[in-house]
Amino acid sequence: MKVQAAIHALFALLAPLALAAAAHAQTFPTRAVTLINPYPPGGGADVVARALARELFEIWRQPVLVESKPGAGTTIAAGFVARAPADGYTLLLSTSQHAIAPALFRNLPYDIVADLQSIAVVSESPLFLVVRPDRGIQTLADLIARLKESSAQMNYSSSGIAGLPHLAGEFLNQMTSTQATHVPFAGTSPALTALLGGHVDHLFADTSAVGQIRAGKVRALAVTSTSRLPAFPDLPTIAETLPGFQFTVWTGLDAPTGTPRAVIDQVHGAVQKALATPAMTKLFADTSRTASSISPDQFAAFKAAEVRKYQDLVRRAGIKAE
Repeated sequence: MKVQAAIHALFALLAPLALAAAAHAQTFPTRAVTLINPYPPGGGADVVARALARELFEIWRQPVLVESKPGAGTTIAAGFVARAPADGYTLLLSTSQHAIAPALFRNLPYDIVADLQSIAVVSESPLFLVVRPDRGIQTLADLIARLKESSAQMNYSSSGIAGLPHLAGEFLNQMTSTQATHVPFAGTSPALTALLGGHVDHLFADTSAVGQIRAGKVRALAVTSTSRLPAFPDLPTIAETLPGFQFTVWTGLDAPTGTPRAVIDQVHGAVQKALATPAMTKLFADTSRTASSISPDQFAAFKAAEVRKYQDLVRRAGIKAE
């Protein structure tokens, strides 16, 4: 009887909390929601964030404000959101770089898995492995053969140290047992310029290089996604030649840990509605991005796997943050 009474007492204590959480979710949001962007205004992440914010406003009829907090390899923004009230009104535009950060910085003031609650993956896009058309390299197999013959004399550019293109280049070295030298630049544009000028041999470029690929100024050998792109159906994935080679530039939404699950689910549902709108569909088609419908739990598992993957890769490659 004492045990039964204790159980009833516990339910009596928790019931008001559950009802309060459900009521909060039903009325959420009642004021402006702030979306923290870890990059400066004007970049690809900012474009996606502002497009998403516009669609969420139409769904919620509440302002969604995009605020940039760049710096320290995206960790300033993540730390800010991790310390914010866990009520759903401060969200993080999380990216693949957030999953790389734990491998680079030993004393982060937050834990990406424990302190940030996954909501939704907003977009995914691949990297394109590109070369100059005049180098006599027609396929990925040709590049691998060239690397095996003379990798010590070859190099590749990237958009910066410890960014996803750098890690993809190092992973290619590891999977092919070659030693091409990394040449970092401050962004994809100068890295691509170095390739066009013949100063480097190959590059893992983001979707900003699509125009150069379509114009024939660079030759795309393969993409880093797990499946071929609808816009480039004849372009193979690297995984078709090197199984397990997969790098995705992903963007998602996180909230501070402790945010009510009902609110997490409500935001997730709103994001799915936003991604299905004509404006978002066109933006993603124009920029070779794809939307994702995975659940918050699936996103959390994916993110944890990404953290482990990059920790192992950074350790084996001996990469250090600047």
